[in-house]
Order: sequence, then C-alpha cells, then structure tokens
Amino acid sequence: MTVSHARVRRLAALRIAISVTLAALGLCTVFAGSLNSTPFIRSLSITVTVAGAFWALIYSFGLSSWAQQELRRAALLQEAFEVRLFHLRWNNVLAGDEVPAEDVHKLSSRFRGSETSLRASYAMPNLPSPFDVLTRQQLNLAWGGRVRRRYAKGVLVGLLFWAAVGLLSAMIRGSTITDFVVQWCVPSLGMLMLGWDTFREQRGIYEERRRVARWSRSRCLQSAAVAQDPAMTQDLWLLARQVQDQLFLARRRAPRVPSWFFHRYFVQDSSDFTAGLAETRRDLMNAGLRRS
Repeated sequence: MTVSHARVRRLAALRIAISVTLAALGLCTVFAGSLNSTPFIRSLSITVTVAGAFWALIYSFGLSSWAQQELRRAALLQEAFEVRLFHLRWNNVLAGDEVPAEDVHKLSSRFRGSETSLRASYAMPNLPSPFDVLTRQQLNLAWGGRVRRRYAKGVLVGLLFWAAVGLLSAMIRGSTITDFVVQWCVPSLGMLMLGWDTFREQRGIYEERRRVARWSRSRCLQSAAVAQDPAMTQDLWLLARQVQDQLFLARRRAPRVPSWFFHRYFVQDSSDFTAGLAETRRDLMNAGLRRS
C-alpha cells in the first residue's frame, strides 16, 4: 500500500519538476532576450516554447492516463488493507475484483518504512464495533481533508504568484499579447494545467470528505443510545461501507500530497486530531453509548 502510493508520488513529483523547469526556462529566456537578443537566445526561446507545448500535449493525452492507472492501483491496495482491518465486505461493484495476494506480497516486500508508525496510524479507538470503525474513518476523512485543503491553497497561491510574475514581466518589457502568449504562457502551460487540476481536485476532495465526516459523526451520535439494537448495528455497518466507498473514490481521484508537505505539519495535526478523537469518544459516551 505505502510502496504503491510512493510510486504515485514520484510520478507526480516528476510531472511537477518538468512543468516547473519548462516554466522557469521560459521566463529566463524572456528576460535574457530583453537584455541581449542574440540568435542563440532566440533559438532557445523557440525551443522552450515548442517543448512547453509538447509537454502540455503529453500531460493532457498520455501522462495523465498513466498517472490515473497508478493512482487506481494505489487506491485498490489501500482499500484491500482497510477492508480487512475494518472487517468490511469488498465492494465489487465499485472497486472491481480484489487485488491478487501475490501483488500485495510483492509490494509489501519492498516496504522499507517503520511498521510501528504504520500500526500507530491505524490504531483503533477504544469503542464498541462498529463505532470504532466509523470513528477511525471520520479521523481519516478529517485529517486527509485538512491536508488536502492546505495543499490546494498552497498550489493556488503559487499559480497566482506565477501569473503575476508573467504579467509584470510583460508590462515591464512592453510585450505584445502575441509575445506574452508565445514566450511565457506556452512554456508555462503544462505547469498551469497541472496546478489548476491539482487545486480543483484537492479542493473538491476536501469538500466531499468534510461533508461525509459530518454526516457520519451525526449518525453515530444519533444512534449511540440504541446501539444495542441489531437493526441499528446493521445500519451502522452499512454506513461504514458507504463511508469506505467515499474514501476509495477520493484516493482514486487525486494522489496524496507530497511527503515533505504532510510531515511539515504532522506534529500539530497529530495533536489536534488526537484531541478530536478523545472528544468524539466522550460525546458518544455522553450520548448513551455503552462500553463493549
């Protein structure tokens, strides 16, 4: 699971690196041309423009499809892990066939991280089933939603900054609209497309996660006092399966944020959501939930 997500992250990092490099080269050739428009600079500017257009085509028609395939594979592996952990049924309609055991073993053998940290990240709260599963899912939804919203904001700020740099440079040089489009917009096209797609997808996932987390928590609080009713227990297990479907769809839609970005805020986020988990447990007990 972790190995597959790391592969998706490396692919996403490669896309970002190529897009940013072409955009930066485009800006450098613009400034170099304004200072000393030699034949070499002009040919370099044309090369960067063509490369930017070509990269945008690759991103739109080829690399994006490849990334989606890798992303679906990573989402399936995590789904297989969590279904077993939460004792849920596999949803063949949504996810298709289960991941073959040999594929899971192959990727597991490549895992070099800490198993202790992996267990800690999936520690189940001390609550009767299925409230422990639902509460764990709510934590996943809320934490992942916060991280993705924060990342979406950062990407949007970066896009706005880059657009401002391009417009400012065009105004300083007195560029025509044609020069601005050819010398700056086309080399930056891949980065702008990637950035906008990233912002839109991560923001949309955050909104869906927040909505589902609130609904799940509300249902749990409403059902806490009658949790011993077999019919209510069955309904809550069905809710857990539906929440898991939403988690799978979100993971299949967009890659995780970069590892460095996640760990940058990990300590504060961990403290916040640990406190939130304890508060949720108290609220359930106050609502009438009995200890198992």
